[in-house]
Amino acid sequence: MLGSYHWAQEKRGQMTLKEKLYLLQKTFIPTTQHLLQHVLPKQRETIFIDFNKIILPDSTLVKAAIEQLEETQKTSLIYHSWRSYFWGIAFSQIHGWQYDNEAFLVAALLHDIGLIDQHKTSKCQCFTLNSAMQAEQLCKYHHYPENKINLVTNAICMHMNGFTDLSQPKEVIMLQKGTSCDVIGSELHLIDKQFQKQCLENYPREKFNTSFKAYIQEEIKRHPHSRTAFLNKLGLSTLIQLSPFKE
Repeated sequence: MLGSYHWAQEKRGQMTLKEKLYLLQKTFIPTTQHLLQHVLPKQRETIFIDFNKIILPDSTLVKAAIEQLEETQKTSLIYHSWRSYFWGIAFSQIHGWQYDNEAFLVAALLHDIGLIDQHKTSKCQCFTLNSAMQAEQLCKYHHYPENKINLVTNAICMHMNGFTDLSQPKEVIMLQKGTSCDVIGSELHLIDKQFQKQCLENYPREKFNTSFKAYIQEEIKRHPHSRTAFLNKLGLSTLIQLSPFKE
């Protein structure tokens, strides 16, 4: 399946023409809907979600993932990873989803770590594969169950597909929605304003839009046939510019 960990390993993250056409087809409708929401915003009733009652898993693996993320010393990326987690949790509560909190948090914390240390896995043609391989290594070191490692690696690899596949496990969907919300503001209007305020106060943007667009350009130079490069041709940088988050 396009974007899965198996696909990324087999293709090294490099897309074929057929896969590009498939991705174009799958992203057209959600992108159009997102742009219409930006131009014609609608007032919708939101569900109250208590930010302070979200319980973070306190496992050794989670602590190790936090440490690995913080070692990047990239504040904007660190806070983005945390916000993506909380946006994902918000969507899970809105939709009433059951999920593995530990697996989702590990995936959220490490989903972009491959943007920083590209030299660690030089054969990768996509930063998500780099991220997933580092996450897998950490999970195996801490003897994490194989089925949960698969959740983590697939969530990381598939978050860059540009569309939400509702047939996937909830952890995959939550990371797709959480990262998309933080990068381009998709479905932000569904999340309670107080929850938004608390999330942004705890994990401020720190000029994330500017830094993330720079990461995108670096990724495109390294991997011109990756999903990131293709999605940018479809207008990713423009969508970031139009985001309700101004920085």
